[in-house]
Amino acid sequence: MDMALYCLHYFICKLSIWLFGLTIAVFIPGDDKIMITGFSYIFVYMFVMGVTGFSQTFAYAMGMSVRRTDYWMSMAIMGLRSSLLFTIIFVFLALIENWTNGWGDQLIFFHFPYLNDGNIFKQFIVYFMGFANFFFLGLLISIFAKRYTLKGLLILGLAFLFSITLAVLLITYFEVWMDLFQWFVQHTAFQLSIWFIPLTLFYMTASFLIIRKTAV
Repeated sequence: MDMALYCLHYFICKLSIWLFGLTIAVFIPGDDKIMITGFSYIFVYMFVMGVTGFSQTFAYAMGMSVRRTDYWMSMAIMGLRSSLLFTIIFVFLALIENWTNGWGDQLIFFHFPYLNDGNIFKQFIVYFMGFANFFFLGLLISIFAKRYTLKGLLILGLAFLFSITLAVLLITYFEVWMDLFQWFVQHTAFQLSIWFIPLTLFYMTASFLIIRKTAV
């Protein structure tokens, strides 16, 4: 997978959306800034990168007699490197947008009121943990599907769906929806992003253990 081409394709799409939003903001008068989600697509990209990166390269790597441990390490480094690259770019663009007051008081595309609250370090952690979490989630799902086939993936999906349904029923039964909502409101994006750390570590550990037993 050509990472340079992959990233270039993404940023061409992102630039097109940004120019489109800025054009609308300039030619359509209004007192309020236009808000366009300029970052949400990257989470999907990171997830897809984790899924397709493994499915497109695993058989070839095993055919070249690459050890599974070395292969997993290379995938992990690729995911962390991509997360770091996208984080630096997005934080930098958010700073520019904030400095220009929304590209001349026209558009909100990279700097969001809740997501970008706090200093640069906190913004960096929010983006980096989000990107890394989605990448390793995609990697884990792809490795799991390879190891246990679609039947195993279906069982896992049904178990996850059952768990979510049970959780919703319990929350509704004990009437704690408002308490749950208040808990999220009382925490910043940075504080919530810290919860991605154990999740990401779990995805990394599980994918590493499963890939060691995965056949080509």
